Amino acid sequence: MKPRKATYLGHRWLGLLVSLQLLAWSLGGFLFSILPLDLVRGERDMVSTPFVQLEATAVEFIPESIRASVSAFRRSDGGPATVALVDRGLGPAWELRDVGGALVTRLDPANGDPLPLITPDEARTLAVRDFAHEPGESRVTLIESDPPVEYRSGQLPAYLVELDHAKRPHIYVDAETGQVTARRNRSWRVFDFFWMLHTMDYAGRDNFNHLLLTGFSLLAIFTSASGLTLWGWRFTSRFRAFVNRARRR
Repeated sequence: MKPRKATYLGHRWLGLLVSLQLLAWSLGGFLFSILPLDLVRGERDMVSTPFVQLEATAVEFIPESIRASVSAFRRSDGGPATVALVDRGLGPAWELRDVGGALVTRLDPANGDPLPLITPDEARTLAVRDFAHEPGESRVTLIESDPPVEYRSGQLPAYLVELDHAKRPHIYVDAETGQVTARRNRSWRVFDFFWMLHTMDYAGRDNFNHLLLTGFSLLAIFTSASGLTLWGWRFTSRFRAFVNRARRR
């Protein structure tokens, strides 16, 4: 088989093979360029709650009961790196965190005892307060393992609060601290679907370093290269034919 014909056949079949993925990449790129990130992240539907300055008496010193708890954790686990009095909407609590920022424990400000997980009703209250619109009914689910794809790599345990609204918002609330850790909506799910097609990571969705993506990228490059080669051969042939006709005149 002549090189030109072999290149043409290879280009045609490779083009058919990679055309759908090229279309997915193009559609994804177009979508990423027009969807505002603050809309995708749910920040447009978030109620901005400003910090309220604490009274001086609240921050002058750590109460004795809290100091005793900090000392106990220092003896057992090496101790926390930060101690902060935080109110996330359920009343103040002391949060002890390690050097990596992970929560060590959350303490009652009155007696220094460890606080339990927040309740489903408290999670619902925090989620509704965080959402800027008026939702209908809500459903609350405690997630302790195997989080859904939309909350991959999220802090656990967490409450999933599904709000009844046209945007289909899902608010994730840290079950230990009451912090809103993620906001999901229709725009996020559309974005995430095309992100999955873009990365070709159909399980975790965020991995660019895998053979399937590498293989299709190489096929796309080879398809483009073969198309340019065919165009070059065709242009060269037509140019030679034009020169020969000119010479015969």
